Amino acid sequence: MANKEKLPEEDIALPYYHGALMNQDADQLLVNEGDYMLTMKMSQELNKMQLFLAIRLKKGIRRYEIKRTPSSARLQNKAAANVGKLIDVLRADPVEVKGEKVILKRAIAKGKFQLMHKDVDFKKKLGSGAYGTVYRGRLVKTNTKVAVKKLDTDGNDDASLAEMMKEARVMQLYDHPNIVKFYGYILDDIPYLLVLEYCNGGSVEDRLVDRGAKLNTRSRVQYSYHAACGIDYLHKKNCIHRDIAARNCLIHKEVVKIADFGMCRAQSIYKVDLNKPTNIRWLAPEVWDNGETRANTDIFAFGVMIWEFFEIPYDTPYSQWKGYIVKQKVRGGYRLQVPNGMPTEMADVMKECWSQDPLKRPTAEKLSQVLKEISTKICESPAATADERSTK
Repeated sequence: MANKEKLPEEDIALPYYHGALMNQDADQLLVNEGDYMLTMKMSQELNKMQLFLAIRLKKGIRRYEIKRTPSSARLQNKAAANVGKLIDVLRADPVEVKGEKVILKRAIAKGKFQLMHKDVDFKKKLGSGAYGTVYRGRLVKTNTKVAVKKLDTDGNDDASLAEMMKEARVMQLYDHPNIVKFYGYILDDIPYLLVLEYCNGGSVEDRLVDRGAKLNTRSRVQYSYHAACGIDYLHKKNCIHRDIAARNCLIHKEVVKIADFGMCRAQSIYKVDLNKPTNIRWLAPEVWDNGETRANTDIFAFGVMIWEFFEIPYDTPYSQWKGYIVKQKVRGGYRLQVPNGMPTEMADVMKECWSQDPLKRPTAEKLSQVLKEISTKICESPAATADERSTK
């Protein structure tokens, strides 16, 4: 190829070219015998993209490498000027590989969440995430502002791609005002990208740090209510987030949205490796005993997040202690102190969320109902009006 690290644009433009789509995602799309698509994988040894024909045959799914040069594409003894023409040849005159006839019947086109690099413009770097860099960007067709997560790898890190696709699989299932909207993923070429809703207010954690005491009680209560609505939606979809924290809530036009679905799982119970928990300061005590995360472990973390929302100046939970001490203390029944200025009703909700008995914690649905009532009450009170004026 002209550029050894790239595939020709004519290959990438084929509607059934799915880029670096992982096998487990491709296999779900190849439903019937004869279903086929093109995928690619970056070969570190060869320093080039390898192109594969993935197809479901009678005995299972097979992947055959297509040999590509600047002027030809070849599979076994069949060749053509480019990949599209090679596919036409194979459809008309099937090839046999290791005793199996490769009969192409139905090309599987890209789905609505499979975007391409040409669909997005990068604008400005916003920061770094768990496995990549986040940029502000624009969807070319609609001129919609978006956030673009770029995987910081040259396409050789399968583990990072797997983490990115875990997030993509979960996010494409959900659509709610208090969940960051998912536009799609881009795998047609490196770098690999996730395209998400752009939130103009940044994270709640950043807001708490930047505004400090200037951020009024009304806003803090409303943030809690919005987050509860998002979590309620997820839990009703049988999904646990597993990383509820102020840093993972974003603000867009003063609406809080749950973000960062890297640890989220679309299941009601998820076993964790207790040798490497990553969010000890938000972790429910029973997880150390049973190794299980559930909806009520999200609720415990939500209680810690409410504490974050009201601690002035903002501080990391249990910041004075190392992680192993937090583990010991919380398992023993210790809880964070009620922040100064937190309304009594909010303190009651917070304490209920981190009940030692997970069955006594409220559901996210109950939380959203209670927090809506508290928010309405505080917004209508004379003190709230004065509080609002004092922060302007």
